[in-house]
Amino acid sequence: MGALVSMAAELVQDDLTLTRRVGQTVSFSCEGTDQCYNNYVFWYQKKETQTFKLILVFDKSDSKMYKGYNHPQADDFTAEIKGNNCELKIEKVELDHSASYYCSCWISGSHSEK
Repeated sequence: MGALVSMAAELVQDDLTLTRRVGQTVSFSCEGTDQCYNNYVFWYQKKETQTFKLILVFDKSDSKMYKGYNHPQADDFTAEIKGNNCELKIEKVELDHSASYYCSCWISGSHSEK
């Protein structure tokens, strides 16, 4: 019986908290995405009293965004590649965007026989 073991990659986020006025633009940076398995980067929103909500999945190989995860504000967000960084961008900040934003991805797993 084979088991697939996956691990979270060691990604670096410099700014978990950024302050902007309503109507301004903000970008969250995620470094180290060159180690991401299948080039997929996941962006999550975390509000204080809620669980993590998946906003979008970004495919670094073709810069496509996948947003079919029922996030109520998904259309407010875009993602892009800047060098080795993946960035999540809000073009016009609203009060309801107040939250922490996290990136994650998977590094390639290893098979172990049991």
